[in-house]
Amino acid sequence: MPGFELFDHREIDAVADVIGRKMVHRYSFNDCRDGIYRVEEFENAVAEMVGSRFCLAVSSGTAALYVGLKAMGIEPGDRIITSPFTFIATVEAITECGAVPVFADVDESLNMDPRSVEPLIDDRTKAVMPVHMFGSAADMDPIAKICSAHGLTLLEDSCQAMGATYKGRYVGTIGAWGPYSLDPYKLLTVGEGGLVVTDDEELYRTMEYAHDHGHVHDKSIDRGAERKSGLGMNFRMSEIQGAIGLVQVDKMPGAVKALRENKAKVLKSVGDIPGLVRRSFADQDGEIATQLVYILPDGESAKRFQAASGEAGVGCGILSGNTWHYARHWDSLRDWAERTRARGIDAPEYLPEDMAVTEGILSRAVVYGIGVTASDESLETMAKAIKAGAAAAL
Repeated sequence: MPGFELFDHREIDAVADVIGRKMVHRYSFNDCRDGIYRVEEFENAVAEMVGSRFCLAVSSGTAALYVGLKAMGIEPGDRIITSPFTFIATVEAITECGAVPVFADVDESLNMDPRSVEPLIDDRTKAVMPVHMFGSAADMDPIAKICSAHGLTLLEDSCQAMGATYKGRYVGTIGAWGPYSLDPYKLLTVGEGGLVVTDDEELYRTMEYAHDHGHVHDKSIDRGAERKSGLGMNFRMSEIQGAIGLVQVDKMPGAVKALRENKAKVLKSVGDIPGLVRRSFADQDGEIATQLVYILPDGESAKRFQAASGEAGVGCGILSGNTWHYARHWDSLRDWAERTRARGIDAPEYLPEDMAVTEGILSRAVVYGIGVTASDESLETMAKAIKAGAAAAL
């Protein structure tokens, strides 16, 4: 899956060009860079690809989440409903604002179950932020309807699914703003980096200022003479990353096509096996096919499946054991909640038993990664391992 699988001479040439011109800062040296701004070009290319008015490049997907939340005015004590199956950056961005994450359940799409959202809303709730996990969109229409009915802001954590669509719209462009991660494990990568897209110009400007120490950017004057909009942080992307991103965004359609074709080959080889059920999809045609997930009848079946698949030559994960992406495992979050309550701000305990519905699904879910450059031989081996797993589990 990772975009670095596609690195070649084009990325090398793009980086060499930046180094050769000695213009690594995205904003400085306006009078001697011949009007070349690679990060800005990258932002424009992504905005055009996804159909967004504005795109801001930042230092990570985590920074994109944080800048978006700060720009919309999230404050201490505010509550944001999100998913317990996500990368921890989702909740870290919320907690860094002093706000409180509240977990909905997931369903067999591995994304937020819209039916679990409304009971969690109270007078402190400010936004709902579904997470588009493993390259597939959450079911946005019913979640948007709930937000509209309660006067809440609809957000998206689209860091895991750049390139995916929901009913013809790119994830990240459906809510008020949407982030993308560009880390080494993402389909489009610049090493470390992130993007946030929005159609709201005022929100975009606030994010732009906030990600660069409050600078009101003006190419007609020296950077040191720019006025400030207020305080900010440093989440800038470098020109080296922007140059890599420009090459990678050109490769993105081909990468998605290759992933979808490779996944289709595996599924065709596996065929229809009674009782072997794939994860559900809010929009199956819009997924980018980075993972292949099966939902087994129960946890013991999943364990038998995993063991047999590994013995057949291809390992798979059981998602309930995924410490990176499942809040049940995050003692750091429970520690944060305890400190937060000690300061007089109400926060959930995030106890494992409070995630029983999500646990019931993730404990039955097995996952394989799909490679962009995977050979037909390796895909056939994966299919055989899946069949071996199914024979042992069902």
